[in-house]
This record gives sequence, C-alpha cells and structure tokens, in this order.
Amino acid sequence: MSDNREMYDEINALVGSIAKALEMEDKQVAQDLESGAITIAMDEDENGHRFIAVTRGDRTARVYQGAIQYDRPPGGSEG
Repeated sequence: MSDNREMYDEINALVGSIAKALEMEDKQVAQDLESGAITIAMDEDENGHRFIAVTRGDRTARVYQGAIQYDRPPGGSEG
C-alpha cells in the first residue's frame, strides 16, 4: 500500500511543478491534464539530462528533478 501512496505523492509533486511552471493553480492543471489541454512528454536534453516537457497552448517548460526551465520568466509576458 505504501507504494501507491508514494506514487500519489510523486504525482502531486509533478502537478505542483507543472502549476508553478505554467503559473496556474494545481486544480486547474489537473483538469487541463485530464482534458488534454496540457500535454507532457518525457525527453532528454543535449547533456543527457532527463526532463518532462510540458506544453499548454503557446507556453512550454522543462521540468527537471529539482528544477524548472521556463520558456519565459514567471510573471513575464511575450515581448
């Protein structure tokens, strides 16, 4: 049973990271993931580091373990 709890904790952490990356509320992220408005994919950068690529509309982010690489700074807008 603890394996299931750990999995949910990891999913919650991922949703939280996506919410931070896209400047959204966790609940909205969960709804958008379910509807397909947010897509995620596993990928690897040019240095061999694995990350989760997150896309919602024109926003993208790379979620690494312990770090987020934004397409633009949080709170920023397209110039």
